[in-house]
Amino acid sequence: MSDRPVAVVTGASRGIGRATAIGFARAGYDVVITARSTTSSSVAFAGTTRIDPDAGAALAGGLPEVAAAVEAYGVRCICVAMDLIDRDSVLAAAQASIAAFGRVDVYVNNAIYQGPGINDSATAITIDLVDRVVSADAITPLLFVQAVLDGMITRGSGVIIHLTSGAATLAPRAPFGRGGWGLAYAIAKGGAHRMVGVLHAELAASGIRAYNLNPGHVVTEVGRARAARVGTEATGQSPEIPAAAAVWLAAETEQTRALAGTDVVARDIVRLHNLVAES
Repeated sequence: MSDRPVAVVTGASRGIGRATAIGFARAGYDVVITARSTTSSSVAFAGTTRIDPDAGAALAGGLPEVAAAVEAYGVRCICVAMDLIDRDSVLAAAQASIAAFGRVDVYVNNAIYQGPGINDSATAITIDLVDRVVSADAITPLLFVQAVLDGMITRGSGVIIHLTSGAATLAPRAPFGRGGWGLAYAIAKGGAHRMVGVLHAELAASGIRAYNLNPGHVVTEVGRARAARVGTEATGQSPEIPAAAAVWLAAETEQTRALAGTDVVARDIVRLHNLVAES
């Protein structure tokens, strides 16, 4: 096994996850990347409501392509299948990460449940679906955290970065489709958001640093598909911005230690430290 630090990035087949995995490789980390499939090069968008007009759109990107981009930096990369609605697969992914590299130094919790109903209205969504989304986004990721914490505590260091959202802390100004978000998504992101503060209170003395990282509005493959359908330009900042912020947070410095346990806005970190050119 190498002496390089190890980062795990979940939901890494495209978007923020892909950019973050490549960012850690550029910084000299071996990387574990996860997605529901380790072999596909594209997926069909499931939609975020049960009447989503963009459901079925092809979203390009897959772990094989990301792994190649990661390994181009001379580090190792393994692809691991992980499905947030399958808790056994999450535990297996954590075990595979440790088995491959002997350690996990940084865990980036980026993956979220993808499926119709996330943004359904309060009158349309079923309790079963709310339960599924909350379980996948707010509860299941804790299995991975618990699986890697013992090793982090033993070594006296470790970083947990949770990709949060404005939906976790803010009231929407309008319903989903007009600038807001759905009920299940808000409950799930709000629940997951609270994990970081508790981890900090319990584990900071053991050398563990935890952060909520707000990526801001990022242009995604879904956003591009929606924009293409209506003939407009996709809006949002580059996924390189939250990726650069995550890599910066993972470094052990006086500045990153001071921010441990807090909510960090990616764009602010990038601007303050001149990390990447914004787009």
